[in-house]
Amino acid sequence: MKHEISILINGKEKNFSEDRKEENQGHSDHEVAAAVEEVNTGEYAILSAAPLKKRDAFLKRRNWNVLSNKKTSFPMPQKGRSLSKQIIAAIMGAVATGTVLGVFVLMVFSSDITEAGNQKPDTPSVKMEQTTTKGKLVNLRPIQLDFSALQAGVFSSKDRAEGVVNSIEEKGFSAIAVKADEEKYSVIVGLGNEKHQLDKYSEAYQKEMDKPLSKTLSYSFDNLKTPNHLDETYFTNGQILLQNVLTLSQMPGTKESGLDQTLNDFNKWKEYGKKQKGKWKDETAKTASDFEKQLEGAFLALKDSKKGELNWAFQQKAMDSFQAYIRLLSTLK
Repeated sequence: MKHEISILINGKEKNFSEDRKEENQGHSDHEVAAAVEEVNTGEYAILSAAPLKKRDAFLKRRNWNVLSNKKTSFPMPQKGRSLSKQIIAAIMGAVATGTVLGVFVLMVFSSDITEAGNQKPDTPSVKMEQTTTKGKLVNLRPIQLDFSALQAGVFSSKDRAEGVVNSIEEKGFSAIAVKADEEKYSVIVGLGNEKHQLDKYSEAYQKEMDKPLSKTLSYSFDNLKTPNHLDETYFTNGQILLQNVLTLSQMPGTKESGLDQTLNDFNKWKEYGKKQKGKWKDETAKTASDFEKQLEGAFLALKDSKKGELNWAFQQKAMDSFQAYIRLLSTLK
């Protein structure tokens, strides 16, 4: 039985059989366009394409299992037909081109970013300003101070009043000079929340000195301004702590438990003030620190109180705390 096949030669279809030769023998040594075979090898489909000469065509027609040892296709794991060599080459070329282009773009942009980071901006940098009180103040509620006091005298000048204070302290008593009005100064030798709290101090003082005068020290602070309304807690609680320590000095029976609780409140108040001071003006922050120091000294002096004895050291620290608190409130006007 004769076998015939058809192939394309230079774009024209030619028929061949085993006993028929091509009419144009002059081209016997020329190559044909191609001979393509497909071989399935398991899950891979391999295309083998190689130029064939006419003298090899007979072998190809006679033996379809003969393959070229050189594989010109790219193995692809697929179920159907593999991609042709031309398509695979086009894909690989596109991938290579895209990769090169991507690297080039990345290098360009990376260079721009690096150079930009090393350059100084033409415009000046914006500096973060510290919190200032100007234009950002809030009003606090008025604070009224009313304390009972023992007054040793009123003097026409601050220097004369301070001279008397020194002489009183040399006698072992406590004393401070406070401004009475525009021109006069009072010398105070005792301080309490109520008048009766100072009776024993008055009796002890007049045994060696002149009889002190009981009076009320009144101060009113309004139009107080601060950067934050939360600051009000610090300033109002400062007054409460001063009043509490004066009350504890008159309660020997419950002093220990009450003092521990008040000291705990004092430490919390002091820590709160530490967080707020960064927003205050320097004068307020400095005066607040002095008030804390004096008030802490009053607590420590109170712990050293002895039963049946008047604690003039405590009175001195309590009056010093009072003066420091007045100076603190004055910085808020």
